[in-house]
Amino acid sequence: DAPAVSVVKSASVVNYSAPGVAITYSYKVTNTGNVDLAAVSVTDPQSGLSAVSCPSPSLAPGAFETCTASYTTTQADVDAGSISNIGTASGTPQTGSAATATSSLTIPAIDTPALSLAKTANVTSYSAPGTAITYSYKVTNTGNVTLTAVSVTDPHVGLSAISCAS
Repeated sequence: DAPAVSVVKSASVVNYSAPGVAITYSYKVTNTGNVDLAAVSVTDPQSGLSAVSCPSPSLAPGAFETCTASYTTTQADVDAGSISNIGTASGTPQTGSAATATSSLTIPAIDTPALSLAKTANVTSYSAPGTAITYSYKVTNTGNVTLTAVSVTDPHVGLSAISCAS
């Protein structure tokens, strides 16, 4: 008796660029051995993944089934640049140890970091030296990834240091 199983993991999307994208993972589980397998299941450690559902708990030699699970992308997934995880299929013969197999999958994110900057002043004109002018810089994240260490520089001579607050 030679229990054996294979699994091929796939996804309903080839990439993503935003949080809230629904992904359906499919796990094609095949009994590649020569004995019946019972307790056929798939596990996947992806945090936030639904339970993996398989249509049948048993597979005859040469038979296959497709198990599925669903996941919705988060901003952390976009910031990370990809989602990578591993599905593990297993099945138990009538006697002996369980047969297991793994399949990994990485789905890349399409990251588009971008900023916009709008500069304004607290006055629209001045007529005398010594007029205090306060400039404001509105920085907007127009991309799809979280940005850190955002700063503004301005080459204007005599300008004080620029202070940025969230």
